[in-house]
Amino acid sequence: MTEGVEGTTSSTGDSTSGNGVISQSIEQIKEQNDVEKQKTLNEPNATLYVSNLDWSIKRPLLKRALLSLFTRHGKVLEVIALRREGLRGQAFIIFEDVTSATNALNEERSFNFFGKDLKVDYAREKSDRIAKRDGT
Repeated sequence: MTEGVEGTTSSTGDSTSGNGVISQSIEQIKEQNDVEKQKTLNEPNATLYVSNLDWSIKRPLLKRALLSLFTRHGKVLEVIALRREGLRGQAFIIFEDVTSATNALNEERSFNFFGKDLKVDYAREKSDRIAKRDGT
């Protein structure tokens, strides 16, 4: 017997009508989350923005570890790990092509990296290296 929770059986055995409301609310939340995810994704490009990195890790080790993690998905041209104030815990991974970047984004999102879950998204803009290569 549970008391005071919508959608459960009361002590008299009567079922409350909250189950339909709760199910509907859960579906609405899931739909909202899907819409929010789509809003946060930038336009697909070959450069990924990675955040929520443990900024206490030394830069050379961080770059090697990120390179090892992301080369599983395609050729990585460069890993840029920034350590200036306000930019700690962030990196850019530049892939040779968009397909590799998309695979990496889908596979490595929320990957536990040195004890923290990675946040991976497309970079807002193409990296200079890719823009130069494409002639733009």
